Amino acid sequence: MKNLPKISIVLLTYNAAKSLNKALDSVKKQIYPKNKIELIVIDNGSSDKTVQIAKKYSNKVWVRKIMDGGYSNRAFGMRKATGQYVYMILEHDMEFKSKFFLRKMVKPLLVNSEIVGSFTREYPRRDQSWVTRFISYNPVQLDPLFEFLTPSIKSTIKNKENGFFLCEYKIGGIPPTTHMLFRKSFLKKTSVWNQEKDFDHDTIIALVNSGYRYFAYVPSAGDYHNHATGLKELIGKRVRNLNLHYFPYQKSIGFKWLDVNDKSSVLKMIFWVIYVNLIIPEFIRGLIKFIKYRDWVLLCQPIIAITTTDIVLLSFIKNKEGRRIISNSIRNLFR
Repeated sequence: MKNLPKISIVLLTYNAAKSLNKALDSVKKQIYPKNKIELIVIDNGSSDKTVQIAKKYSNKVWVRKIMDGGYSNRAFGMRKATGQYVYMILEHDMEFKSKFFLRKMVKPLLVNSEIVGSFTREYPRRDQSWVTRFISYNPVQLDPLFEFLTPSIKSTIKNKENGFFLCEYKIGGIPPTTHMLFRKSFLKKTSVWNQEKDFDHDTIIALVNSGYRYFAYVPSAGDYHNHATGLKELIGKRVRNLNLHYFPYQKSIGFKWLDVNDKSSVLKMIFWVIYVNLIIPEFIRGLIKFIKYRDWVLLCQPIIAITTTDIVLLSFIKNKEGRRIISNSIRNLFR
């Protein structure tokens, strides 16, 4: 590809000194014109050497200590982007799998002017923790609970193109593909561009609502995301996301893992809780995956499924807002 466009990459950090070099090195190693890569780092007030490390790779580093789950810093980083395309977001514990990552990701946007963004999939790697490796067999690192609750990438695919899949997103059928290379000119035409906070999934919803429905799935690009060191950390992140993201913002965000006002969604969740606690069905699913991929971590399917489900349910019961949501859900069932 000649005359490659400028790409801005937004990286959010917080006390990431131990893992940041790998993420930044994966950007540095890209087979892409160096003057066409803009690396924007937004740090949330780290107390370690994160900022010093970031400044070795980029002259566009900001420190903004705002404890709101990163939503304000996402919006800030997006608006600082000067490239035609902006990748949101690269996390400190992620790495681009391929040296041709940016080339592969930008290609669909160059060949089809209707495509608003391109995304790839997570890949498992043998040096990852067993929990990260397990969830990385799902393209967007969903554990069994969230895999059950959300639409799949496969359900959105319209056509197979040269090097990517063309996907059509519709409201109510949007998979949680949050790490994406966006066409900035389309972003600027939506409400998210001027918002103080950028709720990751809601960026995509705003684009779809504005008529930008086409996205490109580029599985060959790939990334590695060291999401959790163990089951305890994975559960901790799920509980943290509930307390920092879902409960405080559930009335304002558009993307719903579970629509408590929809009877079929509530019944679906009740079915899942009963199903997963039977253990045997999820053991069989894990065994089938193990036979297919030959990785022992897939035999942990029932352990991860029942643990994450029951602890998320317990978190709802322990939280005042969570109890209100459960109560409203039950009332809606009998209306």
